[in-house]
Amino acid sequence: MAGLFITMEGIEGSGKSTQLRKLAARLEGCGIPVDVSKEPGGTPLCRELRQLLLEPHGSGEAWCPKAELLLFYADRAQHLTQFIQPALEKGHLVLLDRFDDSTRAYQGAQGISDSMVDRIGEVVLGRLKPNLTLLLDMDPAVSLARVEARNAAASGFRETRFDSEQLEFHRRVRSRFLAIAQKEPQRVVVIPAQDAPEVVEEAIWKSLAPLLRTAGLKVE
Repeated sequence: MAGLFITMEGIEGSGKSTQLRKLAARLEGCGIPVDVSKEPGGTPLCRELRQLLLEPHGSGEAWCPKAELLLFYADRAQHLTQFIQPALEKGHLVLLDRFDDSTRAYQGAQGISDSMVDRIGEVVLGRLKPNLTLLLDMDPAVSLARVEARNAAASGFRETRFDSEQLEFHRRVRSRFLAIAQKEPQRVVVIPAQDAPEVVEEAIWKSLAPLLRTAGLKVE
């Protein structure tokens, strides 16, 4: 039996990583085999690409948008070959922190055209799409305040260089995520992420449970 492919998306500070951990634990509690990963950085080689892409560069040189796009897809191609496709072939549920929608939202917000992403995406992904994408949505002004509080608590550590982008950039990213959801409502479910964590967790489960039942999996 082919596995299920679930992705979680959202802007910085939307609580995505926390909710992904909670969801993985709940799935495992139901006895569902789940393989969890993230992009970029889902394999040893991909972690090296993650450092190149997301950490500040000592030289002060920044990637041009096209080079950045190609590196993200290099990470994705490796991740697909080494992790995602083997897990799906085993019949596992693959739960991913970011996938192709993030590329479309973030690189699109930097001026990369949808047609360029389409061309490269077709080479790397073929017809592969997640069975379900959970988009954690919130006001970027609120999410960035969360990011700043998190970074301050970690003595100024920034998880990625996107933490430092201006509010207007994150508004463009959010707008592009919502445009994807509007275009593909059968795949992308928008989850309001400003609610209490337990409320968000239940909304995620409510959105996922019908797909699990359709696949013949037992859920609580």
